[in-house]
Amino acid sequence: MSGAIDLTRPGVVWLEGLPLPVEPTGTGKALARSRDGRLVVGGGSRAQVLAAIDRWYRREARNRIEPLVALEGRRLGLEAKKVRIGNQRTRWGSCSTSGTLSFNWRLVIGRPEALRYVVVHELIHIRHHNHSRAFWDDLALAFPDFKTEATWLRANERSLLRWKPLI
Repeated sequence: MSGAIDLTRPGVVWLEGLPLPVEPTGTGKALARSRDGRLVVGGGSRAQVLAAIDRWYRREARNRIEPLVALEGRRLGLEAKKVRIGNQRTRWGSCSTSGTLSFNWRLVIGRPEALRYVVVHELIHIRHHNHSRAFWDDLALAFPDFKTEATWLRANERSLLRWKPLI
């Protein structure tokens, strides 16, 4: 998945750049669970189903981002005090001066390399709370291919930030 991501396919959700078919059961509570390469979604109104998919995405984001923050943090000798998952409309991540890292759940829609880039980028902000030359030098040492992933995110940010399941 090197180029633009096409998020316009109906009946699928996207996880790590790959489509997962949505399989509505039409019964039970509006819950979403991944199973055997698809997303099984319980009954309820369309709004309830969409809310269930949103909750599923946030869980998936937390389940992927928290371990990645811990892994990359150990590698870099940096520790986040807290990890937050949100639905920011204009940014992929941020780092507070207290060491809280915040990430947009929509990062898990795109490719894993872009997610890793944002995690490393925000971890480096624990050391440098700016975009100084020292920040970019440290980022280049920690993630040599960061420009490729930053370019990919810029090329796909509009579709990723606006994406809603077409179900």
